[in-house]
Amino acid sequence: DESRFDDYESTSTQASPGMTNPTVDRSAVVGCLMQIIDHRRLEDGRLMILVQALERFVVEEVVSDSRPFSVANVQILLDKEELPWEREITQSRKETSEDLCKHLRGKAVEASFYYHDYEFGDHPKLPVQATNDMGDEKYLTNDDIPWIEISKLLPFAHYSTDDVCLDVANEKTARVHDSITSTLRSIDDDNGSSSSPNIALPLEQELWNGGILWDPPPVANVISRRAEECHNCDTLETLLWLALDDFCRATGFTLPEEIARLLPPEMDYLDITTDRQLSSKYPKLRRQRRLSYLAPALIENIESPSNKHMRQVWLNTPSTSARLLGALERYDYLNNRMMGQFE
Repeated sequence: DESRFDDYESTSTQASPGMTNPTVDRSAVVGCLMQIIDHRRLEDGRLMILVQALERFVVEEVVSDSRPFSVANVQILLDKEELPWEREITQSRKETSEDLCKHLRGKAVEASFYYHDYEFGDHPKLPVQATNDMGDEKYLTNDDIPWIEISKLLPFAHYSTDDVCLDVANEKTARVHDSITSTLRSIDDDNGSSSSPNIALPLEQELWNGGILWDPPPVANVISRRAEECHNCDTLETLLWLALDDFCRATGFTLPEEIARLLPPEMDYLDITTDRQLSSKYPKLRRQRRLSYLAPALIENIESPSNKHMRQVWLNTPSTSARLLGALERYDYLNNRMMGQFE
């Protein structure tokens, strides 16, 4: 029954505000791949589950909608900066087909998963006793649940203290990109710059054209950077950290350790400290992608028109740079408001 996708205002089917006639089926829901890292059973049959977000995906096909849960075929979605045909494309290539992109995307997704051992190496646990005095599994009542302690379990990954896995991840990634480069060159040599009128657009382009992927809405009363031609992640990362530093100094807020570790080494002049830096082997683009999700998560509960119902919007954002820019605008807005620059 696809009728559950009919509501455009629901958070799971949110589409671009300016898209009146989407070209993509509304069942193309963008979601988040989760890993269950801990759980407890409640006495009423429910489960308390602690999960870690890994990657985002788009639903390609609903296989089963039967209870207790639905089953679907999904495709992992990478950010635009991670798409091999965006980075390795040659001057002669005028267009890229989904037939080619599907193969290259699979290699890039495989490479992305190699970093999970480092990014999600040390899993937190629920602060609730799992067994009773007899050693049997304990079924929790509401009185057994330490809600305050659970609220302190921030949804941020605990990086591994062992970075040996990054050697393997970086080696695998390099091999993937070498393979991608040679594949693109081979196809270009065979086909030249000829194009086909019936070429199938890459999935990401289809989702953008259909209003499923879209940039975060702009924020009023802040410096507009959207007209600039170059939105490179390095510049936006620097500007966002400066805004984060201003926010923390104005509010007295201390960044969680797992976010502070994302601070670039060359920005150690800021008032942001951490007890352990990320490994120098950890790729800069991975660091920037994680910041683009975690920075807006810090302020999603702050009362502000620009922060309402944004969690799904960040998932629907097609690139790391657009997500960094959207987060930067919202921190600029909050910083300006605290400085009394506008009512």
